[in-house]
Amino acid sequence: MKMLQKVQEIVLRTIRSLAVGLSVGVCITFFANTVSWAGVVNSAFPFLIILIPIGAWITLEIYKKLGAIFRRTTISAIDVIHDMEETGDESKLRRGRISPWMAPVAYIAAAISHITGASVGKEGVGVQIGLSVGELIDRIDKRLSWHGHHGREDYYMMTASAAAFGSLFGSPISGVLFGLMFATPDILRLDALFPCLVSSYSAVYIAELLHIHRMVIPAFTELEATLPNLAWIIAFGLLIGLLSRLFLHLLKHFRDAIAKFYSNSVMSAIVPATLVMLLSFIVYGFTKAFDYNGLSLNLLYRAIDGRGVPYYAFIIKAMMVFLSISAGFAGGEVVPLLVTGGTFGYTFASIFSLQTAPFAVLGAIGMLTGGTNLPLVCFALALELFGYSEPVLLFMAVAASYIASGDGSIYHHQRIALRRRLNQGPSRSTS
Repeated sequence: MKMLQKVQEIVLRTIRSLAVGLSVGVCITFFANTVSWAGVVNSAFPFLIILIPIGAWITLEIYKKLGAIFRRTTISAIDVIHDMEETGDESKLRRGRISPWMAPVAYIAAAISHITGASVGKEGVGVQIGLSVGELIDRIDKRLSWHGHHGREDYYMMTASAAAFGSLFGSPISGVLFGLMFATPDILRLDALFPCLVSSYSAVYIAELLHIHRMVIPAFTELEATLPNLAWIIAFGLLIGLLSRLFLHLLKHFRDAIAKFYSNSVMSAIVPATLVMLLSFIVYGFTKAFDYNGLSLNLLYRAIDGRGVPYYAFIIKAMMVFLSISAGFAGGEVVPLLVTGGTFGYTFASIFSLQTAPFAVLGAIGMLTGGTNLPLVCFALALELFGYSEPVLLFMAVAASYIASGDGSIYHHQRIALRRRLNQGPSRSTS
């Protein structure tokens, strides 16, 4: 009897994970292709840059009408996971924190960001869409109530985030690790390994089948694992970790300063958005391109393939990101972190006459590590997306960046459990 129940549980868990993975994979494909289309439209009609302030105002009005909770999808999911970790009792969870309607709202907001040319990413909204789909399937599951058995809400949040992250980057392993660790980085939730595995791989499969638009990293020559190179990588990893720490610190304080200075919420969106527009045209006056708007993946590709970027590219990109996020544009910070870190890595290598391509790649991954508190996720992402096959130097760069970056994170309410126990109290990211 117990064996039969165990088999039934595995079958139901597989069905739930497949439902999440396939559904999220389809939605993420539609979303990623929309972002790509919006970027193409913006490039074809550069005058759309002048609509950035209007885009910020529309985004503000959307979230104002619907409520602040629609901006807090990822935070709410993290809180659900934490509550389940602490109580283990789903009946004690506060309902209504996540709405399936968050998916179309986030999709529209991100489309506005990219069609006007705001300097944001796509992973943040992608994960929000995935979480909203996971919440919808969770509600359907509870209505069906398979003989009184239904899936746990924290599992739905983890499998949905795993599916979203994996399908966005075509990296199922890092997707699995993301789902297991993004809420509490120093706890590997192995109890959810199987459902995250099924959801991430199925999402990646269906997304590839539907021809999702993804990043395509140029081929590059890696550094050899020698002692001199190891010394350079450790020093660079520590530096990129400090840079990511500075990035998060400035981002937080820039947003706080804008909100404090302009108590009128409309001006708090319009002013930084106008600055994004003006900076875009100033940069265009010098470069004859709007490379720092949108995802700016061309900057990352140029840093890797040898075409090169200006030494100050990472500074301009960071400024555009600060302003765009402060204006309230939806999108995410993962791709901006990758681009900022990659262009900084190119600059670092150029100054010291080192190979630029591997430092651009390690800079991108190191910056993302420091910004997310997820070294294992970023290590896997470097292997899958960037094709970095030298594990010794890669792991050292990731580890050094994580050590130097502190506990700040782009994922608000992310909890460092070990530090919480040592300090006898909760420690949450301050970003």
